[in-house]
Amino acid sequence: MIELHIPAVPIAQPRQRTRADIKDDGIIAVQNYTPTKHAVNVFKATVRMVAAVQYKGAPLEGPLRVEIVLVFPRPRKLIWKTRPMPRRWHTIAPDSDNVAKAVKDSLSQLTFRDDSQVCDLDVKKFIAAGDEQPHATIKIIQLATLQGEE
Repeated sequence: MIELHIPAVPIAQPRQRTRADIKDDGIIAVQNYTPTKHAVNVFKATVRMVAAVQYKGAPLEGPLRVEIVLVFPRPRKLIWKTRPMPRRWHTIAPDSDNVAKAVKDSLSQLTFRDDSQVCDLDVKKFIAAGDEQPHATIKIIQLATLQGEE
């Protein structure tokens, strides 16, 4: 099992943008891309850096279970001086699947060969408790192959 603690605000993978260029010979070249200045690039770089420091092994092979706990910043309207401030469910954007996509993309080729190996994915989103900083916790567990599968 690999367990990673990412000390950063979780950011969702944005939709791809598309650009079309017409070359001198009339051929149209279409390119899909993520803007280089998008905040997800910093988040993904942080995930890769933490994984590179904490995991020194070869990329995992075979089926995997990935558990992701996302803790987002506490909004000002939920900060009190005297009342307790426990974690709460985070029920607004970003979507959990878009943040999970950013996490899986950043770990691909580092902790596992390809994100298509993830057969079981569990993502939970919370608002941070009063004494907690935003972060992401990632667990990667190798699954046993099914009987008869080689």
